[in-house]
Amino acid sequence: MQQHLHHPSVDRTPPSSLRRAVLLPGLVAMFGLASLGAPLAVLPVRVDADLGFGPLVAGAVLAAEGLATLLTRPLVGRFADRRRARDATMLGLFGAVASGAFYLLAGVLPVSAFTALGLMVTGRVAMGIGQGFLFSGGTAWAVILAGPAQQGRAMSWVGLLFFAGISAGALLGGLAGDIAHLLTTRLPPQLAPDSFLVAAAITMLVPLGGLPLVLIAQRSAPSPHGAATVPLTAILGAIWRPTLGFGLAVMSYIGTTSFVVLAFLHRGWHGGSIALFAFLAAFALARPVFSGVCDRTTGPRPVLLALAALAGGMLILGLAPDEQTAIAGAIVAGCGMSMTYPLLALPVVRAVPVTQIASGIGLFDAAYDVATLITPPLAGLIAATVGYFAVFLVLAGISLLAMIPAAAAWRRRPAVCTRELRADRGMV
Repeated sequence: MQQHLHHPSVDRTPPSSLRRAVLLPGLVAMFGLASLGAPLAVLPVRVDADLGFGPLVAGAVLAAEGLATLLTRPLVGRFADRRRARDATMLGLFGAVASGAFYLLAGVLPVSAFTALGLMVTGRVAMGIGQGFLFSGGTAWAVILAGPAQQGRAMSWVGLLFFAGISAGALLGGLAGDIAHLLTTRLPPQLAPDSFLVAAAITMLVPLGGLPLVLIAQRSAPSPHGAATVPLTAILGAIWRPTLGFGLAVMSYIGTTSFVVLAFLHRGWHGGSIALFAFLAAFALARPVFSGVCDRTTGPRPVLLALAALAGGMLILGLAPDEQTAIAGAIVAGCGMSMTYPLLALPVVRAVPVTQIASGIGLFDAAYDVATLITPPLAGLIAATVGYFAVFLVLAGISLLAMIPAAAAWRRRPAVCTRELRADRGMV
């Protein structure tokens, strides 16, 4: 038997300015998520070329992070709900620091190649767990502080800060070689680090910048003692529609970032990096432009328009006769993809008990992890058998398919199957 929840106004947290609600959680998570991007440029090289394990093992090491995130999402959400989202975000910082520490140990200890590989895998697992705490904890923290009337904008802006953190970390990691070269000219040879050690140090040290912010932060809300706990199966039953819609949509994001450069090279075009930048820039810029739409939304039209733009951009990219048209398609797709997260996360936040927002967000975010695991091999199979640009045509169809659960998510009143909710009197 299903009982309709009250509108999000059940949240008794006093409303806050949007800037105050987003800035602190967003900055804390941004420092932590920089560690996600920092080792990407050097870790595969260390595993493949330096240690000699080959590209397959390098890919498996990278995948360990996503798998760890996926498997720990439910536990992360439970922790954030029971111990406050702020505490979960701080724990994510520790996971990011730990990942860098394991990379450093792999680079400086006189150990065998297999032991070094094991340390790096452990670092990836630590980052995977930390990533879950940072994403779910940081988002829930911002949503709680923002209050019911600003939840959509809060998720839009805090997500943009997350994206900025990952991008900044990737940029710093990309400069690791230059930094190592500079240090080589100023330090004795036995003390000079290589690019892997520089990236490892960045991975470990940058998250520490978030600790002062989280330590001085006031607790975002009272402890949820006495509040009823809804089983995760009931929460998943209430949010599977927006979660499925998001999972299908995010396949286009992963497929584009993974294969657009290769697709351009396959046709002899030289603007693949420009197309990738255009896609990511459109993704980032559309958030602040359209974030106000979220909290005014009462039906499925905005999310359907976003998915239509995503599918249209993928279609243009797949059928483009020249580079300029393909880049234009990437821009359209990036704009559409940008708003799918907040527009599909809102039904999730409104469908779960106010004391379990982090659990709902964690399960919703798990769709990204699943898509990350299945999209690259699927797209690779399509590219190998039909062609690289056929990948974008298939993704266009998948984005259109996402409209079905997305529309259902907005047309269905938020409800959770619980008798426990009748006893829910607590606050997050």
